[in-house]
Amino acid sequence: MVAWADVRRWNAIAVGGVSDALNQRCNQLLELNDDVENAAKFDGWTGDAAGAASARGNSLISTLEQRVAEVSAVRRGAHEAQIAVERIAAVVAETDELARANSWIIGGDGAVVAPPTSGPPPPLDVAARRERIRVELVDRVEQILRRANDVDADLAAIMTRALRGEITERDAGTLAQAAAAGAAQSGLSIVGPPAGGTPGDNKAWWDTLSDTAKAAVLRDSPDLVRNLDGIPTVDRDAANRAVLQREIDKLQSEATEISRANPNDPRSPHQTDWPGKEKLDEIAGKLNGLRAIEERLNHIGPGGKQTFLIGLDASGDGKAIVSAGNPDTAKNVATYVPGTGAELGKIKGEMDRSDRMFDSAAKAGSPSTAVVSWVGYDAPDDVVPDAMSGDYADDAKKDLDRFQDGLRATHHGAPSHNTMIGHSYGTTVIGHAARDEHLNVDDIVFVASPGVGVNQASELGIPAEHVHSTVDSHDPIQLAPVHGIEPQNFSDANTFSSGPSDPKQSTEGPWYAFGYNAAAHSMYWDPGNKALNNMGRVIAGQPTF
Repeated sequence: MVAWADVRRWNAIAVGGVSDALNQRCNQLLELNDDVENAAKFDGWTGDAAGAASARGNSLISTLEQRVAEVSAVRRGAHEAQIAVERIAAVVAETDELARANSWIIGGDGAVVAPPTSGPPPPLDVAARRERIRVELVDRVEQILRRANDVDADLAAIMTRALRGEITERDAGTLAQAAAAGAAQSGLSIVGPPAGGTPGDNKAWWDTLSDTAKAAVLRDSPDLVRNLDGIPTVDRDAANRAVLQREIDKLQSEATEISRANPNDPRSPHQTDWPGKEKLDEIAGKLNGLRAIEERLNHIGPGGKQTFLIGLDASGDGKAIVSAGNPDTAKNVATYVPGTGAELGKIKGEMDRSDRMFDSAAKAGSPSTAVVSWVGYDAPDDVVPDAMSGDYADDAKKDLDRFQDGLRATHHGAPSHNTMIGHSYGTTVIGHAARDEHLNVDDIVFVASPGVGVNQASELGIPAEHVHSTVDSHDPIQLAPVHGIEPQNFSDANTFSSGPSDPKQSTEGPWYAFGYNAAAHSMYWDPGNKALNNMGRVIAGQPTF
């Protein structure tokens, strides 16, 4: 029986050397066989001597053919064994690495034991996680040894029959099957993240996996981790990139089917209303969003700014979480939550705003920055009646809180300075999350808010001086404080200026609208707007003006 200590010493290169040597010998035998066949042709020679020579030649030919069959079978068996040994050895190394990373030892007999320790026992959650890993290790060792013994037995059987002269080329097939079964080792089950775990739990689980296992998850099971808070940004990005084209292809196929079902040409200018048009328009919007993300991912921005796709969901209105810069390594990290109407199809505009805040923070002195566009919730579709309700904010608050906890869990080195920035109904989402979930952030910025669910900044769980707000004097949003006192009217919060820096420009509306201008509600990110400069300063940890 093959033991764990044996498979640790298995050397695929040595087995490959045997295969190469046998291949050379097989070629030599084939050349000898050709020589004998040529020598055994006695054209024109008859008689007893000729008959005896011919019989002897045929006997040699038959013997050589048998030897060729034997060597060829063993050669093929050795080659298949090399493939199987390579795969098994890789999984053995990965399993040993997993054991070491979680303070387990796999003995030479395959037993999984804990190393001798001194000191207090680990916390219950750590102990439970280690026990799950131990069970996984036991299962892996059992599977690997079963495959290893199959390969060993099949190769030994072929060698034995070859020595006895009982083999044919067909006999190598059993080892080929064993090697194919060994390929399944690359798909060994991996213990998934703890059910209902916190972002910290998810990060701890991910850290237990070897690099080989992580690569296998990202390649074969990206859906397992791509939207999981607590998984490092670069890994979530890799997993989401792996499914981005899949989602594009899926939507394109769906659009094609809807178009085919329409009896008229939907591209005709006369076709303004037909069955499926609304759905097709929805798909077209999502495709525009996905392609905008794809375009952004494929191009490095000014100053080497890289984009990361941290979350993606094409169902419903669609959701996406896209970061300008890596929040796991940046000193200053901002999360931007848009308001009413935010959805996957409009992600380009949100990414543009994040880019501008990124650049504004850099101008304010931020040494390294990441700004996340968090379209990670189902935003109200319309102001009336949807945005009048606080339900959308309540549905989103736990997801936003978990995302922030995930950013903290995966950040490298000293904690980053984290800022939450909300626009319009996005401020209401942030307010509910801060009030009810205790957002783990350093600063909060409310831009053009209809109310955030509290009456003063001190109710948001962070020092009041770190709560900032702004509204343009011509923005009609201030006429609708539907979610409590607007933060610019808090007695204990900071307010900062909005509007064009150039005095020759203005956001003022017509006189008959009393100067209010609906367009002002979306102008806070315009180049030269004082609000954009101030948001950059908050992200960079600088005072506003």
